[in-house]
Amino acid sequence: MDKQHTIIQSFSIEGIGLHTGEFITCTIHPAEPNTGIKFRRTDMPDQPIIPADVDFVMDTNRCTALKKNEAIVYTVEHIMAAFAGCKIDNAMV
Repeated sequence: MDKQHTIIQSFSIEGIGLHTGEFITCTIHPAEPNTGIKFRRTDMPDQPIIPADVDFVMDTNRCTALKKNEAIVYTVEHIMAAFAGCKIDNAMV
Protein backbone atom coordinates (compact mmCIF):
# COMPACT_ATOMS: atom_id res chain seq x y z
CA MET A 1 0.00 0.00 0.00
CA ASP A 2 1.29 3.47 -0.87
CA LYS A 3 2.07 5.92 1.89
CA GLN A 4 -0.39 8.73 2.47
CA HIS A 5 0.61 12.27 1.48
CA THR A 6 -0.16 15.81 2.55
CA ILE A 7 1.43 19.20 1.86
CA ILE A 8 4.54 20.44 3.67
CA GLN A 9 3.07 23.72 4.92
CA SER A 10 -0.09 25.80 4.72
CA PHE A 11 -0.63 28.21 1.84
CA SER A 12 -3.41 30.53 0.68
CA ILE A 13 -4.83 31.53 -2.67
CA GLU A 14 -7.12 34.50 -3.27
CA GLY A 15 -9.46 35.50 -6.04
CA ILE A 16 -12.99 36.02 -7.21
CA GLY A 17 -15.41 33.15 -6.64
CA LEU A 18 -16.56 31.59 -9.91
CA HIS A 19 -20.26 31.43 -9.05
CA THR A 20 -20.60 34.11 -6.36
CA GLY A 21 -18.38 36.85 -7.75
CA GLU A 22 -17.19 37.49 -4.18
CA PHE A 23 -13.52 37.90 -3.22
CA ILE A 24 -12.34 34.83 -1.32
CA THR A 25 -9.26 33.50 0.40
CA CYS A 26 -8.76 29.74 0.37
CA THR A 27 -6.14 28.31 2.72
CA ILE A 28 -4.94 24.73 2.47
CA HIS A 29 -3.39 23.13 5.54
CA PRO A 30 -1.50 19.86 5.99
CA ALA A 31 -3.52 17.12 7.69
CA GLU A 32 -2.68 13.98 9.63
CA PRO A 33 -2.81 10.52 7.99
CA ASN A 34 -6.33 9.12 7.58
CA THR A 35 -7.88 12.61 7.74
CA GLY A 36 -8.80 12.64 4.06
CA ILE A 37 -9.69 15.86 2.27
CA LYS A 38 -11.97 18.11 4.30
CA PHE A 39 -13.39 21.60 3.77
CA ARG A 40 -13.79 23.96 6.75
CA ARG A 41 -16.15 26.94 6.41
CA THR A 42 -14.32 29.51 8.54
CA ASP A 43 -16.88 32.15 7.57
CA MET A 44 -19.69 30.32 9.39
CA PRO A 45 -20.43 29.98 13.11
CA ASP A 46 -18.72 26.93 14.64
CA GLN A 47 -16.63 26.57 11.44
CA PRO A 48 -18.35 23.41 10.17
CA ILE A 49 -16.27 20.78 8.37
CA ILE A 50 -17.49 18.97 5.26
CA PRO A 51 -15.65 15.78 4.25
CA ALA A 52 -14.91 15.32 0.55
CA ASP A 53 -17.03 12.20 0.40
CA VAL A 54 -19.68 11.06 -2.07
CA ASP A 55 -22.20 10.91 0.79
CA PHE A 56 -22.04 14.71 1.03
CA VAL A 57 -22.53 15.49 -2.68
CA MET A 58 -25.47 17.87 -2.94
CA ASP A 59 -25.37 18.80 -6.62
CA THR A 60 -23.44 18.10 -9.81
CA ASN A 61 -25.17 20.59 -12.12
CA ARG A 62 -22.34 22.79 -13.53
CA CYS A 63 -20.18 22.04 -10.49
CA THR A 64 -19.76 19.57 -7.67
CA ALA A 65 -21.20 20.91 -4.44
CA LEU A 66 -20.77 19.30 -1.03
CA LYS A 67 -23.20 19.93 1.82
CA LYS A 68 -23.30 18.99 5.49
CA ASN A 69 -26.20 20.43 7.45
CA GLU A 70 -26.29 24.13 6.45
CA ALA A 71 -22.67 24.32 5.23
CA ILE A 72 -22.05 24.09 1.47
CA VAL A 73 -18.89 24.29 -0.64
CA TYR A 74 -19.15 24.65 -4.40
CA THR A 75 -16.89 23.73 -7.33
CA VAL A 76 -14.74 21.33 -5.33
CA GLU A 77 -13.90 19.27 -8.42
CA HIS A 78 -11.06 21.63 -9.39
CA ILE A 79 -9.13 21.37 -6.13
CA MET A 80 -9.94 17.66 -5.84
CA ALA A 81 -8.41 17.10 -9.29
CA ALA A 82 -5.29 19.02 -8.23
CA PHE A 83 -5.02 16.90 -5.07
CA ALA A 84 -5.43 13.70 -7.11
CA GLY A 85 -2.80 14.81 -9.61
CA CYS A 86 -0.35 15.55 -6.78
CA LYS A 87 -1.32 12.36 -4.91
CA ILE A 88 -2.46 14.35 -1.85
CA ASP A 89 -4.61 12.17 0.43
CA ASN A 90 -4.97 14.42 3.46
CA ALA A 91 -5.61 18.16 3.61
CA MET A 92 -7.84 20.71 5.33
CA VAL A 93 -9.14 23.37 2.95
